[in-house]
Amino acid sequence: MIHGLTFKEYVEEEKQKLSEMTKEEKVDYFKEYYLKMVIVAGVVLVLLIWLLIDIGLGFRRNVITGGVINTTLNEEGKSFLSDDYMSYLELGKVTNKVYLAPDIFIDDDDPQSYTVLQAELATNTYHYLITDNKGLGFAAQLDVAADLDQVLDSELAQRVSDKKVYRKSGETGTEIAAAIDITDTAFTKNYVEAGDKVYFVITGAPDDYDRALKMLEYILDKK
Repeated sequence: MIHGLTFKEYVEEEKQKLSEMTKEEKVDYFKEYYLKMVIVAGVVLVLLIWLLIDIGLGFRRNVITGGVINTTLNEEGKSFLSDDYMSYLELGKVTNKVYLAPDIFIDDDDPQSYTVLQAELATNTYHYLITDNKGLGFAAQLDVAADLDQVLDSELAQRVSDKKVYRKSGETGTEIAAAIDITDTAFTKNYVEAGDKVYFVITGAPDDYDRALKMLEYILDKK
């Protein structure tokens, strides 16, 4: 009910009013009675659409999460590891996403930088790391680097047999194949501003190692 009228009656009454008005009177009438409602309705509609999009994006499947430590990627490199990787996998952005943290830096003069990274690695935030020697040593020390001797299939193991890098892992000091040296790859030459060695490390939960292995092959296949 609107002012004691049904919606149909209200519409008929408004149509009758408008039919008796001049063009100028219709414009003035609209501005006085309807303009604010139209603006409010438009704002509400925009907010509703934004909310629905935001909710939809929040439910996208995370394909892989990578962290780049003490290593500077150019913009093409960031795209290569994110949007280009989605295209490589032939996955749509509507239902899938790739997360990349390209600016992780740890510094002996900033102990908190180690604390934050340690917390992230302890909670399996990253499926893989691209890092310098300092980041590799830290990951191995925390015992979060996968032993590539146990993870790589025979074909990939043969392909990188001379690129494995061994480090002592955790408190036991057991030596494992903690990383692949990707310094001389086309990926690094094209996308990394390298003044140091660059390594690929698999981290995260063992059930997710296959995600990082796909990324490793993708990087190695770069021409």
